[in-house]
Amino acid sequence: MPAVFVVFVGPAGSGKSSLVASYTKWLRENLLLRVAPVNLDPGADVLKYKPLFDIRSFFTIRDIMDKYGLGPNGAFIKASELIAERVNEILSNEPFSDPSRWDLVLIDTPGQMEAFLFRPSSSIFLKALRKLSNTVIAYIIDASAVARVTDAVFLWFLYVLIQVKTGLISVPVVNKKDIAVNPQLLKYLVEDPLKLAESVSGEGLASEIIPSLVEIAVRTRGPLRAVMVSALSGENMSDLHALIHEAFCACGDLT
Repeated sequence: MPAVFVVFVGPAGSGKSSLVASYTKWLRENLLLRVAPVNLDPGADVLKYKPLFDIRSFFTIRDIMDKYGLGPNGAFIKASELIAERVNEILSNEPFSDPSRWDLVLIDTPGQMEAFLFRPSSSIFLKALRKLSNTVIAYIIDASAVARVTDAVFLWFLYVLIQVKTGLISVPVVNKKDIAVNPQLLKYLVEDPLKLAESVSGEGLASEIIPSLVEIAVRTRGPLRAVMVSALSGENMSDLHALIHEAFCACGDLT
């Protein structure tokens, strides 16, 4: 069976690269799986894993800034366009060229999520990717960024929008559980999101809008419940793997 592609996305600082590194290590050491990490972030300075394919061999953010006279934000947008333009060239490299050699391919995406995922060019890459094999989006929520109900709802609703935008199976992953600033909110987010709406009564406009947003999020999230992990300590990597396995339980065993 060809590899399952897991595309890690999330806001800047959510810990995508660290999670790819930690999950790769866990899979290799505990399940002895053939895992291929991939770096699609041309702005990455240092990686905690050794990528089998690295977009920086094609171009970097600094290259793009110098060549096109762009600032950092414009360079990330241009990078997403270049990834789409060179998608066939990218996919001619390992691990994409022969997915049957791998059990899992973990794809680390640009830190500027909106410059990659919310641009039309991302659809070109993801469409080409899922033609090769089963593809799942792992959406990363930064536990240290969830201090208020509005934070939780905003980040959770991005997860809903990503599913709508990509049309792919998506799984929610709360990272940095060890430095969560509001564990109770995260508990609601993972176990019972409807309680988030109950927590905003009397907060003006938020109390009017958030219940409706939560209702939509719950209705569209599907059967997959969020898991809480720590890329730093490696805690709950087994839960992450079980979640990804559950997403493709009908497509073959990942173990």
